[in-house]
Amino acid sequence: MRRLLALLCVLLLAVTGTGTVVTARILDYERGFVFFTTGDGFRVSPNVQILQYGSNTAAPSPPRVRQYARVTFDDSGIVTKIEVSDRKLPAEGDLSAVHRYAVALSAPVPNPELAQPPPTTCRVQAGKKVVVTFNIEVPASTKITDQVYMTTDQSGWNPIAYHLDRVDALHYRAAMRFLSGTLLKYLFDRGSARSTQVGENGIEMTPYTLCVGDADAQVVGKRVYRWGDETPSGTLPVPQTMPTPFNPAPFPNLPTPAPSR
Repeated sequence: MRRLLALLCVLLLAVTGTGTVVTARILDYERGFVFFTTGDGFRVSPNVQILQYGSNTAAPSPPRVRQYARVTFDDSGIVTKIEVSDRKLPAEGDLSAVHRYAVALSAPVPNPELAQPPPTTCRVQAGKKVVVTFNIEVPASTKITDQVYMTTDQSGWNPIAYHLDRVDALHYRAAMRFLSGTLLKYLFDRGSARSTQVGENGIEMTPYTLCVGDADAQVVGKRVYRWGDETPSGTLPVPQTMPTPFNPAPFPNLPTPAPSR
């Protein structure tokens, strides 16, 4: 009888002690939150264990961006253990089981033809500090030495208002704090108003609009198709002088006359 009770206790601890386990890929880890490449973010326990996958040895903290991870949640959806690996891990668990605990949820991409117009007000509980993480993809023409910034209406469209950190060759990221209820219009640039991003068709685009909610954190993902200073304007230089014997052709881009016979 005692052996049976002991076995039942062991099984109960095995079921309740491990919590929910899933494998995912880390997008960001900061300020007590972990974000996955699915766009979902979760709270991390102050006593979280960060280990190397397949061993009980401690891993460098915090986990690196784009690392694979085996993540353990407790019954309240808090991350209690993260086992990291540089190699892809076997699929395990179902992230939807803890989706209700996410502080930042991934959302489907709407059909742009059916998308609602941007809001004119942000109707949420105002005054709460919210961490907003911006993840952007830049065009392949962006040089490795280029600096990328976010310009906003609240900064008077200062082209160097907010600096983004490079993640890899095509991705930049920044985590910023805004008060909930903030209605923000923004675009990305490379440090000058002339380099402000343009649409995929090369035409000046309408700024993005962000309504900062009252969740603990938000994640914003955007793609830059072209920089403004890479798009030819199509205008011709204006002549600065009149023809003279010393400068008979000051007007540029005129057709070359046919040779006389």
